[in-house]
Amino acid sequence: MNDSHLPDLSVALLHEQMLNKQGQLITTSLTLIDVHDIARSARTYRLSSVFIAHPAPTLRRLANVLKAHWQDGFGASYNPNRKDALTLVQIVADLNEAIDMIRTRSRQKPHLIATSARKGGERISFTDMRNKLWNERQPFLLLLGTGWGMSEELLRRADYFLEPLKGPSDYNHLSVRSACAIMLDRLMQRP
Repeated sequence: MNDSHLPDLSVALLHEQMLNKQGQLITTSLTLIDVHDIARSARTYRLSSVFIAHPAPTLRRLANVLKAHWQDGFGASYNPNRKDALTLVQIVADLNEAIDMIRTRSRQKPHLIATSARKGGERISFTDMRNKLWNERQPFLLLLGTGWGMSEELLRRADYFLEPLKGPSDYNHLSVRSACAIMLDRLMQRP
């Protein structure tokens, strides 16, 4: 398989319809380091796009200021690698806007892949998901939650529910940017 047949995988970092510690529905704040690090992971694994979805216009503007700094401002000449990674980033209001952008680009609706550190639900293994990504010629969108994870409503929208990451201990509370890097490494290795 040559590089022209890489999977069409994008990532969406979601902030709306998240849960807090008590299981209540909330909108989380934007964490700028997530934008940087997820973009760098996405560029490393040759993803199609990174969508940063937030309903608040002020936080979308902040994300665009960050992106502009590294693409057009001092950061562009200071760190060209960061500039390259941030070209993948699209700032959107919500998941629907990300789906529409992929549909416009590919003429296909992406298959949604939900993620969660919590147990439960019918899950697909990383191996099976990797095989689908590499063998099916269609776009996929990996959904990443913030806070204490995605609402049941968001999880129900997904076509696939990826198994949780597990380490050798009971502790399972990775940052979303760390979890993203591990997932991409597992999914984007050629089968």
